[in-house]
This record gives sequence, structure tokens and C-alpha cells, in this order.
Amino acid sequence: MGADSLINLHTHSVFSDGDFRPEQILERAATDGLTHVALTDHFETVKVRSLRSSNLGEYINLIRTLGEKYGGGIRVMVGVEIDTNPARCDLWNLPFKEMEELDLVLFEYVADDLVGGLDLERFSELRSRFHGPCGLAHSDISRIFGSLSPGETADVLQDMGVFVEINTAHPYVRDGERFFDLAEPYFKAFRGKVKVSIGTDAHHTITEVSNLDEAYGFLRRAGLENDLLF
Repeated sequence: MGADSLINLHTHSVFSDGDFRPEQILERAATDGLTHVALTDHFETVKVRSLRSSNLGEYINLIRTLGEKYGGGIRVMVGVEIDTNPARCDLWNLPFKEMEELDLVLFEYVADDLVGGLDLERFSELRSRFHGPCGLAHSDISRIFGSLSPGETADVLQDMGVFVEINTAHPYVRDGERFFDLAEPYFKAFRGKVKVSIGTDAHHTITEVSNLDEAYGFLRRAGLENDLLF
């Protein structure tokens, strides 16, 4: 756990818009020495092909069953990714009770005016419906929270009870730099306050499941080895 773990908590399978079956993702993770891997398929959004409430139980049961194959060698986790744009996802009518069976929930576009995500007040209300770990996926922290100092941002996120993802997927850059690199002062302010995760957002390239060197390099540079969620 923490400094000794090798985690990828953001992958997509054929249950949403990914190209690979869950077992292919898990096999790659196990082969390449990951300690934790999460399936986090898009859930109930019209933005992309996504997992539906009617299939949630099947999804959870399959991933739990597949996880048993590895016998503790790798922790297999089941989660989903929620689009916080209310025009694309019926956020207040999600199957909250059934979602308690999930190990984690990722939320994209929180407080991002450019893509219509929920503001922080409304997101805080939504987050309160979940009792497990909840995180901000591929958030452009330094832009979205630019009116706050890094320390103030850390306090807000700590109070909200969310972790923040270091996401290495290629779309999440601004001015040629990764979102997390642009937000390095913010991530440094998270030390001891806000947990962080690592996610490659793997969809179409199986090697992305374990393409973690860049993320772990940043993690060490920011001094966050002991602040990993797992």
C-alpha cells in the first residue's frame, strides 16, 4: 500500500466504450505486476457507449468472480465513472443503493464550466449519496480551481472527502502539458490532506493498463508516495 503499491484505478472495458474484456485487462495487470487495478466503465451517460443500471449487477458479479482467480496476488476493484454534466446523465436518479456494492466511483468534469459539470455545491450534495471512495477523474485542477490557492483547494477537497486522480491519458493536456504537471503546486499541497490515485484511462491499447512510469515519476516528484489511495 502507498509507496509499495502499483495501481491503476481507471480502465474501461467492453461494458462501456473500451475495446477489451475485463478478463483481458485483469490478466495484463497481473502479468505486469500491478497490486491494484480497477474497472471503471462509463455509467448511465449518453456521451459515449456506457454501462446501464440494468447491467450493473452483472458487471459487479463478473468482476468479483474474475478477481477471485488471482487469490490476493492483485486486488481487483470494481467501480464506475460518472459524467457530472446533468444534460448527459440523470445524476439524481442513479441507483444509489446498488452502487454501494462498488469499491470506488470516479466523477468527471466536476466544477468544469467548459463542459457543463456540476458546480462544487451541487457536486457535494451528490457525493454525499456515496459512502465509499469518490474521486475526481482527469480534472484540470489548476484551471478549475485557479481562483483558489493550492492550500485552499486542498482544504476544499479534503472537506468534500474526495481523492484526485493523476491521469496519464493523452487527451488531458493544456498548452502541451499534462493536467497534473500544470497542477504540481496543487498536488504538493494535497500531501497529508487529499488522497491521490493513478489512472491511465485505458480504452483501446492494452499496454496502457500498465503504462505507469510517468505517473509514478510525478508522484515521487510531488512527494505523494504516502498519499496514494491504496
